[in-house]
Amino acid sequence: MCFYISRNSGSKPSLCSKAHDVETPYYRPLQSCIGGTQSRRWIPIEKRPTWPSRSKLNSDELAIYGVSPEDFAEDTQNWNSAVRNYWSLLSPLIFSDHPKRPGDEDPSPPYNMLRNVLDMNARFGGFNSALLEAGKSVWVMNVVPTSGPNSLPLILDRGFVGVLHDWCEAFPTYPRTYDMVHAEGLLSLVTVQQRRCTLLDLFSEIDRLLRPEGWVIFRDSASLIEIARALATRLKWDARVVEIESNSNERLLICQKPFFKKQPN
Repeated sequence: MCFYISRNSGSKPSLCSKAHDVETPYYRPLQSCIGGTQSRRWIPIEKRPTWPSRSKLNSDELAIYGVSPEDFAEDTQNWNSAVRNYWSLLSPLIFSDHPKRPGDEDPSPPYNMLRNVLDMNARFGGFNSALLEAGKSVWVMNVVPTSGPNSLPLILDRGFVGVLHDWCEAFPTYPRTYDMVHAEGLLSLVTVQQRRCTLLDLFSEIDRLLRPEGWVIFRDSASLIEIARALATRLKWDARVVEIESNSNERLLICQKPFFKKQPN
C-alpha cells in the first residue's frame, strides 16, 4: 500500500478511483488502472497467516465481510456434520429396491473415489473446509452465483479457489470435469430470482460437467427436491430422496450418473 501512495503523480498505470469495485467484476469492462488499493481487505502479505491456518478466519477478518464469529462457527460445525453424513450415502446401495445407509459391515467408498468437486453455491466455502478437515483428498471449485450475495472475497481470503458465475450460462470448463457436484440451496436461489433459464437447463449443464459414475448432491426444500428428482430421472440418473433428521422442511437428493449402455438391436 505504501508503495502505491508514494508513487509519483502521473505514473502509469494510474490507480483506480474509489468508485471502481474490483470485487464484483462480472460483465464489467476492463480498465487500465490498478484496483484494490482502497479495499478494506488490503492486508500486507507478511501479516496474513500461512496455509492451512488461514482457512480459519479470526473475528477481525470476519468483521470485514459483516460475518459474526458465531455464524461462521455454526456454519463450520454444520458442514463438518454434513460431510460425514454425505460420505456415508455415496454407495449404490441407496438406489436398490430396499435402500439402506451403508453400515460398518459394508465396504467403505474408495479413498480416491472423488478428486474434483464442484460446489455450485459455496457461500463461505464451508463445504470445501469440511472436506479438508475430514481428510478427503479432493480439489474443490467454489462457485458463488451472481444472483446471490457476493461472498467470493471471503472464500479467496480463506485460501480456497473460487469464481463468480451465472448458472444460466455454460460453466467454462471441459465436459466430464467433476466427480461430484454439490448444490445446497441453489434450486431455491434460481427459482426465487426467476432467472431466464429453467431448472432443466441447469440440470443439463450439470450433466455435461459430471463424469459417468459421478455423484450429485442437492439439498433444498422438499417441494423443489421432488421437482429435481423428476428432472434427474429424465436425464437417466439414479436418484434417491433422503430425509434430513435435523430439518423436516429440507431433503437431500443423492444422484449418480451411470454409464450409458448400448441398447441391443
